[in-house]
Amino acid sequence: MRIATQSALLSLSLAATVPAAAFGEEGETWNCRNVDFEISCADGTCASAESHTPMDIHLSQDEVSWCAYSGCWTGAPSAVVSSGPFETYFGLALTNSAAPDDVANVTVVIDKSTNAATVAAAGQYATPATCELN
Repeated sequence: MRIATQSALLSLSLAATVPAAAFGEEGETWNCRNVDFEISCADGTCASAESHTPMDIHLSQDEVSWCAYSGCWTGAPSAVVSSGPFETYFGLALTNSAAPDDVANVTVVIDKSTNAATVAAAGQYATPATCELN
């Protein structure tokens, strides 16, 4: 009983600290790309990749679409969170249009004051991008 009460109180306090307006702007869509370079991270170090194909990312309240190389991974965002100048989109278990068993976990953090973004594809990339609000 005590654990259930503590859990309920924690849920209520978390809900009270996050205003409803913190969860993205309705109808807002972004397009982000990394046209200049990409950064790959492995074995505890990150470096500019020797070559790359620009990523093309479309973000909205309804969909995250991350296209890189010859594939596109899409799905509903697991969360869209606004906090101060940042808009963050989480796409978990996005499916590849050509190979449905190929899934990706992606997050994009956009600095709305500069339209610069950080894109992280779990186990694959952590790279900057530039975005445009559509």
